[in-house]
Amino acid sequence: MNTTITAAAVHSARAPEAVHLQPVVAVCFGAQAEPLAPLDHERELLIKIEGLQLELQMSIWTRTGDFGAHGAATRHQARMVELIKGRSPAVVARMEAERGLVHA
Repeated sequence: MNTTITAAAVHSARAPEAVHLQPVVAVCFGAQAEPLAPLDHERELLIKIEGLQLELQMSIWTRTGDFGAHGAATRHQARMVELIKGRSPAVVARMEAERGLVHA
């Protein structure tokens, strides 16, 4: 599954000549892939959120030197690792297959 945040050109119904860019989220499950089960999808979103929080806190720490931000980054990393370890075997197998990592 690939998730991308991009922008789409949106035309106003009131003023068709006016065009503005609207952020959108695009999810590609591949040509043959079935969508993830809701709980698996939620876990993947939580993993991404924790990764973004980790990145944010490390950026704050780099900019400010605040060790509280470093501690927060460490906690987000630990949570992300726990979520990754909790992936179902079906999700792990699917991810391995998508990446060509299936071992015979």
